[in-house]
Amino acid sequence: MPTRLIYELILNLSEAGDYDTAAALFHHRFFAREEGGTNVRQVWIEVQLQRALALAKGGRCGEALVTVEHLPVRVPDLAFTRDGLQPILWLARTNYLVGEVYGSCGEAAKAQSRFELAATRSNPDQVVWAYRSARKLPGFDQRQWQARLETALSRNFSQTSWGFYNRALINDALGHAADAEGDFSKALLLPDGLLAYHLTRLALGP
Repeated sequence: MPTRLIYELILNLSEAGDYDTAAALFHHRFFAREEGGTNVRQVWIEVQLQRALALAKGGRCGEALVTVEHLPVRVPDLAFTRDGLQPILWLARTNYLVGEVYGSCGEAAKAQSRFELAATRSNPDQVVWAYRSARKLPGFDQRQWQARLETALSRNFSQTSWGFYNRALINDALGHAADAEGDFSKALLLPDGLLAYHLTRLALGP
């Protein structure tokens, strides 16, 4: 099966809550790398994040906390976990979601630390997660963040699924519902890249 289809299967299984089957598909398999394409490490971290969120929501906080705290840990038989995870773990979205897990499980100080880290990001593909994180912190200034979001929206986005997904997120955060809906639709009509289909489905989900 082509690598991109394996990724889509893994992410669909994750969305369905079948995290064990999704994780099993990473083993004993070669993942071809495409320049500018989806990185297997992104998919691996995403499955772990979704697992942790589901565990926390289900009240299984011990398992949820172990999952997020093992995100940087090398898995012995998964060569791709030896290096290259840190840039993904550094992203605003990753820190926001980890903060949500910590917050749900009563680890307020750890949650705040993650939200503070995420809130420092300003790139257009991270600014919404920075904004969501800032809303969790004392001293949140809506006007200041409104300006940051509007500045990010004024940037030139790539005419790709990833570009439209990120523009949709910003439009949604600004309350531009019709524009957000249009951009999410465009994201799903273009070739998938950088988890755009999966992330768009999450954004449009219940």
